[in-house]
Formats: sequence, structure tokens, C-alpha cells
Amino acid sequence: MWPVRVWLGLFLIFLGACGYRFRERPPGFSPDWRTVYVAIFRNRTSETRAGVWLAEALRRRLARSSFLRLVDSPEKADLVLSGEVKSIAIGGVAYNVYTETLERRVSIRVVARLRTRGGRLVWRNAHLSRYENYPVEGTTSGVLDPGREAALRKLAEDLADIIYHQITASF
Repeated sequence: MWPVRVWLGLFLIFLGACGYRFRERPPGFSPDWRTVYVAIFRNRTSETRAGVWLAEALRRRLARSSFLRLVDSPEKADLVLSGEVKSIAIGGVAYNVYTETLERRVSIRVVARLRTRGGRLVWRNAHLSRYENYPVEGTTSGVLDPGREAALRKLAEDLADIIYHQITASF
């Protein structure tokens, strides 16, 4: 009978061979980069709060990681994550009645950049396009466009995950 340490070691080797890693700094990430500031994304659309929601979602996602610490100003940060919401299209897909939306279709185009404090571009995605249908709670409370804000917030969370994984995979 093998001791527990041997079984544990074999299990960890198996997980490593399958590509699993402990949550750590990406391999090509400079050790000098310890802090990040997430700027509110510029927004060229009629959805005035979309840039704010995306920045908030990115801050929450980065806060869950252990290799970068969020700071409250770009002067204190080693890296600055910024971007721009290029376009948003949102519409209803399924209705219970006309004033009660059950599902929203959202399409968005976003550009994101990661720069050092000195302004050197470290990472950029050319154009991130996302198209998704989101179930939303229907309301009949007199809201002019029910479910719109809920769908945009869910989209911001999805985009934050995608941008985070693109950044960590590129190093």
C-alpha cells in the first residue's frame, strides 16, 4: 500500500499534465506589474451607463484574481486598463405581453487596452464582438423598456470574464 503523499503527488502530476495550474501570475507577466487601475470605458452609444457597468464588472473580475491589486487612480497603478464601447444593439426577443419582456438580444462591440504607467501598450484586443440572448425578469411596473438594464449588466459581466481571460492568456 502506497502512502497518502505518493497518491497526492501522482494526482498533482496528473492535474498538471492535464493543464490545470494553481491560480498564479501568468508566465509572461512582468513581476514589476503589481497594481492595475480600470478606467471607465469611453462610450459612443446611447446606452450612457454601459461604459461604467463594464468598468465595474472588470474591477470585480480583477479583484477575484490574486496577481494584481486594484488601485483608485492611474498615477498609483503599474498598469491601466481602458477601452471603448463602439456599438450596442439591444432588442426584445420574447414577450409575455408587450410590457413584460422575458428575453433580450444584445450585440456589442468593444475595444480594450492595457498600458503601463509610461503609456507603453502591453495588450490590445482589436474588436471584441459579443452577441447573446439573455433571459430577464419581466416587469409590468410601468417601466418604459423592461429588462434592458438587466441584460446590459449581464453582458458586462460576460465581457469582463472574456477580457480577463484574453489578457491572462496572451502573456
